Amino acid sequence: MKKNQNSVFICLTFLLQCFCLNAQNHRFVDPMIGSEGLGNVFVGPSCPYGMIKPGPDNDLNANSGFSTDLNRPIYGFSQVHVSGTGGGAKYGNVSIMPISGDFETIKQESLRENEKVALGYYSALLKKWNIQTEITTSDRAAFYKFVFNSNTKNAIKVDLGRYLDESIIPDGRETQQFVGSQVEVISDTEVRGYTKIRGGWNNGSTYTVYFSAVFDQPFANFSTWKDEKFFPNQKNQVDSGKKTGAMLFFESLANKTVNMKIGISFISTLKARENIDNEIPHWDFNKELAETQQKWEDLLKRVEVEKEASVEKKTMFYTGLYHTMLMPVDRTGENPLWENDSPYYDDFYAIWDTYRSSSPLITLLNPSREVDIVNAMLQIYKRDGYLPEARSGNANGRTQGGSNAEVVIADAFVKGLEGINYKLALEAMMKV
Repeated sequence: MKKNQNSVFICLTFLLQCFCLNAQNHRFVDPMIGSEGLGNVFVGPSCPYGMIKPGPDNDLNANSGFSTDLNRPIYGFSQVHVSGTGGGAKYGNVSIMPISGDFETIKQESLRENEKVALGYYSALLKKWNIQTEITTSDRAAFYKFVFNSNTKNAIKVDLGRYLDESIIPDGRETQQFVGSQVEVISDTEVRGYTKIRGGWNNGSTYTVYFSAVFDQPFANFSTWKDEKFFPNQKNQVDSGKKTGAMLFFESLANKTVNMKIGISFISTLKARENIDNEIPHWDFNKELAETQQKWEDLLKRVEVEKEASVEKKTMFYTGLYHTMLMPVDRTGENPLWENDSPYYDDFYAIWDTYRSSSPLITLLNPSREVDIVNAMLQIYKRDGYLPEARSGNANGRTQGGSNAEVVIADAFVKGLEGINYKLALEAMMKV
């Protein structure tokens, strides 16, 4: 580390006085802060800069997919979200929903109660069917725990036609548009597929979210669907530009609980399955939750606050720090546009705001991460011709007030971050 970096860190330590090194700072994170009104923060579980962000959706027009209004029913739990953004919505892909009783329609929703949200954890009781849903996550795979309390037939719905901010107006500004989807039942414990969407807040090109979902016990039978028509026991619904999905039926549940792991990928369904196997090779929900919380603790503990600070102030501080580490998203090895042997980040949402706040903070607290982020920006410049300004869904999209990525690179240079091709960076900064 260079001398000027050391000076910055010494200054930071001086300003933020020490308290107990063994403190569990992640306990002071409240993901619900900022979820009301236009805060649009994501309330579900996530790893730092994590690619998968599973969580509840009850508002199609909210950027986070979520409203705190308990009178708005949940229609599903999707796997990809953004956090704290303005403009039109993005993502909300691969919707999962546990249901009981009525299977005549694809559209299923329920009010919630006993909602509990903590760092790396979400749970709620779906009142309509008395189904408890718990979620935790790794970087690219999520872990769901469904507790069914109904004696009737139960099912888990996988909906590849649902996403945020859908519009019937073709090419509507900042709205997402359906392109296609596909689903395949691999066995009585695994389902794979993908969904293709375009548009959204940055008017981006088509992006594809692939998934693989595995269960800890077999489903008794299933129906796939296309364009809201059910096809009992038909394993495949190929992509014909129509919405597809699957209904997986469980008749005899061990302890009335079903565990599900779901991986996502921007490359393929096999890569999505690989992400599950690499990141969550077990069926221990609490173990995965602890591992996720530890990932956060390893970062949050890098900033120490006064021992005398109130719980309220610690909560405000560590929650704010947590929010700066939800985006951009680390998709290294998950870039469908060019080779995957270099760092790749997406969801720079948006550099015209973050260049003055979270980017300099990452440079201080996690310099190796910032090196990867800058290198990813340079990779984007080499392939797309310009540095990103508000990239999302693998597309640079919109700009505002010129280009602010130059400030991020200049900050890295001034703070002496090594491992960056500053000659290439200067070329990118001079591009007109």
